[in-house]
Amino acid sequence: MIHIHSRWNSQRLSTFGLIWVLLIVVDQITKLLVRSNLTYGSSWPENWELIRLSYVENTGIAFGFLQGHGELLSLIVPIVLLGFIYMILTQPPLTSFSDYSFVLILAGAVGNLVDRFWHGAVTDFIDPTHYPAFNVADSLISIGAAVLIGTSLLDRRKQT
Repeated sequence: MIHIHSRWNSQRLSTFGLIWVLLIVVDQITKLLVRSNLTYGSSWPENWELIRLSYVENTGIAFGFLQGHGELLSLIVPIVLLGFIYMILTQPPLTSFSDYSFVLILAGAVGNLVDRFWHGAVTDFIDPTHYPAFNVADSLISIGAAVLIGTSLLDRRKQT
């Protein structure tokens, strides 16, 4: 039997679940807007050189790594996510902000997984032109990871 850590009372689980769902919905709406208003491969505004919206698809993971291995990723990512959720629910928090970081990371991972299952690839659209395009889900994962790493380092400094 799984023993859920005491910090996860029903109200806290509901709050984090609602935040998680809202973030996934925002990610999916932005991707839908891009797929509905741009043709694949196009950009808006076309001649901007700093940042623009571009409709691209990624069958790999971050920065196009493992491109063309979408089927494998569709099998591996859910298993990793389930392990991640198990860890979050059963282990004590890593830092005071780790649960918030984890909800961002989980929302981003699920947002991209939804794309993989429904569209066969992840829709990316935030295009800094001199950097690979990304999306809201990627941003959630990056922000969550940065906050987790930053707070872990700060907590370690406090302990020493």
